[in-house]
Amino acid sequence: MDSITKYLNKIAYKFPKGYPDMNDDQDKKMLFEMVDNIVEDEEEEIVVSKENSPTPTGGSEVYNDTIRFALYGSDYKGKSIPPPKKKYPYNSNTFSINISGEDKEMFDKLYPIKPPKVGKEIGSAGSLGVGNGEIALYWLYNFSNSAKVEEGRDGDDPDLFFNGKGVEVKAWEKDTGLKGLGRFGADKENLSLLSIIFGFNALVSVFEGGKTPPKTINPTNFRGLQLAEAMGKVKEFKSLLDSNSSLSKEYPLFKNIQDNVDRVYSTLDISDGDDSEEMANKMAVKLLEPKLSRKPGDGNHLANVKTNGSIKFFQIDFDKLKNSKDLLDDFEVKQSAININFDKIWG
Repeated sequence: MDSITKYLNKIAYKFPKGYPDMNDDQDKKMLFEMVDNIVEDEEEEIVVSKENSPTPTGGSEVYNDTIRFALYGSDYKGKSIPPPKKKYPYNSNTFSINISGEDKEMFDKLYPIKPPKVGKEIGSAGSLGVGNGEIALYWLYNFSNSAKVEEGRDGDDPDLFFNGKGVEVKAWEKDTGLKGLGRFGADKENLSLLSIIFGFNALVSVFEGGKTPPKTINPTNFRGLQLAEAMGKVKEFKSLLDSNSSLSKEYPLFKNIQDNVDRVYSTLDISDGDDSEEMANKMAVKLLEPKLSRKPGDGNHLANVKTNGSIKFFQIDFDKLKNSKDLLDDFEVKQSAININFDKIWG
């Protein structure tokens, strides 16, 4: 039985004949009045639901009050926060969005806004740990109910969490080119490995009677292909010691070299069949993984929020990183800071 028939059966008792007679003007009038009442009730429900739209789940009171302060000044408490006019997609892939023109004015107002330092009052100096675009992105997704958004200001947390998944926020002018991932100086093991690798690079040059590599190429300053060249020297030492096993037994210097070569090979899981670029790739991945594991995490996103209202979400996929054929072209270290090309690897 369809819904219309069910409805007519339900109201039939109200009519003199036990059903609405469409040839009877009085019956038709009664039926049309009933239908009009139903439509009016539905319209009232729609209006109420819009006025009382569900408040965002999750969220951050500090971020909410920061937005209120930006909109209303010191008289911000208890004020409402206007929601975006539309919803925005959030999924598990790399994707881009453009902010609706209706939301751009509010986005522009919030783009440079930063929450106070932890423990400080709303409206005080902004936290250095929060960059441009973070509050605007929070507002865009949380208040449109496009995602459950929470702040992540503890320790090595990413900037935000969307539906429980980390989102690290950047404000680069472009999505392309080498971008900073932060310093690795505190990562003692990787710094020690790089010191061994570039130490071999200098040592082989001396043995061959050539000049030592420029001081600008060292464990804290190198490009990807320079790392591959240095790995080539490690491979040469491995070949030398494998074909002259007595050297490491008879001479302490070569014993020390043997131990360091073995450490590089075992730590990076290098096989004898790997060439110098494959070896360098493994070292680059070992440098990158600890940084990316913390912020934003494998499978999570880095969001580049640009002033023009274009946002690109890069999904950080470790498998793509390990299998990237051009990683060495898209990777460098400058003064212990790692730079990579997100667009080339995950774009």
